[in-house]
Amino acid sequence: MKTLPYIVFSFLLLCALCTGMNSYHRTKYMIAKDVNQALKQTLKEMPDNVITTDTIRCYRNHLAIAELKDTAGIAMQTICKDGRLETKLVAEANCDFGTIFMMSDQKASSSILFVGVLWLLGSLWYMKRNKPKRLVYGLSYGDIVFYENQFMTPSGEQIHFTPMQHSLLKMFMTTDTHTLSKQDICNRLWPKKPDANDTLYTLIRRIKPIIEANSNLKIESDRGKSYSLKIK
Repeated sequence: MKTLPYIVFSFLLLCALCTGMNSYHRTKYMIAKDVNQALKQTLKEMPDNVITTDTIRCYRNHLAIAELKDTAGIAMQTICKDGRLETKLVAEANCDFGTIFMMSDQKASSSILFVGVLWLLGSLWYMKRNKPKRLVYGLSYGDIVFYENQFMTPSGEQIHFTPMQHSLLKMFMTTDTHTLSKQDICNRLWPKKPDANDTLYTLIRRIKPIIEANSNLKIESDRGKSYSLKIK
């Protein structure tokens, strides 16, 4: 199933996101709880309901979370209660999203995300390595298949030849004996050339390594009179 790696990765990514956000909200709750208890203790020691340097110092001394000691503060808030305006002190953590996120424990979510990435990469590697080969059916001889006027390996990889090399190999493939005389080759490839022996020799010399590199075939010469395409 081609979509399975992506489904599993998406599931693990969602788990990592949920775990991370849960840790974030838990940390946010602990921060709110800590600043409120610090303010409560401060008001017990300094009940004047006035913000001073000593009030801030006392308030921060009661904070249990060390990261808040440099950012947390106290603000004066005016509220309407029973038709009357009242002022009271409220605790403020002064932490943005990034700060709270960095303070939260993201080890579990990071581990889940890491496992998800490993799963995706491993699955893609496995699928690529075990990708089923596309078999090509056509006129075949040895490890070369002639299909739709192209030469391919049985798995469907195209073997590239020049136009003249293509014509020569096509002659070998479509001949029952896979043997061609020099004269026959010259007459069909260079019908207007009086003496094409040197040209044929160059063509054979250049096509040999391509055939041998891409198949189990080779071209053999029979005393300079003919050439045969044979299995190694």
